[in-house]
Amino acid sequence: MELMLVYAAVFIGGLILFERVTGIVANHFQRSSALNYRLKLLQGTEDSLSVFKGMVRERALDYDRGGFKLLVRLRRLFAQSGLKINALRLAIYTPVIAALVWLLLTYFGVSTIPAIILVILFLTALPLIIMMRVRGARMRKFIAQLPGTLDVVTRSLSAGHPLPISISLVSRELPDPIGTEFGMLSDELTYGTDLNDAMLNMIERVGAEDLKLLAISMSVQRGTGGNFVEILENLANVIRERAILRAKVRALSAEGRITAIMMSAFPFGLYFMISTLSPTYFDPVWASGYANVVFTIAFCVMFVGNYILYRLVNFDF
Repeated sequence: MELMLVYAAVFIGGLILFERVTGIVANHFQRSSALNYRLKLLQGTEDSLSVFKGMVRERALDYDRGGFKLLVRLRRLFAQSGLKINALRLAIYTPVIAALVWLLLTYFGVSTIPAIILVILFLTALPLIIMMRVRGARMRKFIAQLPGTLDVVTRSLSAGHPLPISISLVSRELPDPIGTEFGMLSDELTYGTDLNDAMLNMIERVGAEDLKLLAISMSVQRGTGGNFVEILENLANVIRERAILRAKVRALSAEGRITAIMMSAFPFGLYFMISTLSPTYFDPVWASGYANVVFTIAFCVMFVGNYILYRLVNFDF
């Protein structure tokens, strides 16, 4: 069994290494480097409409927002993560991960039916966790870029350019994720979408709370008038101050977050330490026939406890 785990780990490592090497080689031989993903797709073609439609399909943005609520939320989560649909990669990784989880469960003595249920649950939860983590990182990067982006827009407006030209300038001069998102915003404006609707679509694609402030500012300015440059400058300052406050809160709560991580990892570390020092220590548990029930209850209690810890050390602001 240990040999099978080693073979599985070597196979997955070789697969990841092969993908990384091919990606590096492909990037090295590109004709020119693009600043963001949208500009990379536009290289060598003038059909920007087909590029825009392709990006919409890649991120599963072409869905009915009035459909089944759970499916709508899942597709919104996928769109906001910035990931792209890759059927080949999905077809490769899914059976490999399922086989590895099955081997681990078999190694720990889990019977067939519970092992199948756990594999299905793991394959369901893993994509959600990955999408949520990637979405969070992408949103943080977008928010960090947003004040500088507003500065670019205000300088362009001060130079006499109209707003669509200023948005197009951002899409050409800034990297991902904000470059591609403003590029899609520019495409929607080019193809006749109203500015308010285009901003709502970008909020749907990104999900950042600070972006809603920009949409509201644009909507109010269009309805009541006023100095739009001054509005954007004040909004950029507000977003910067919010970022500073967010960093202070994370610094003050760092000790609590590390404590929560240590408390969550401690039972697993203790189990592996005892198993290493005394391999027969848990044999009575396996021999009793109640190991599956005990571990199921323990994992449920740990899940509830970890959720409470997460809520205690993560703040909404």
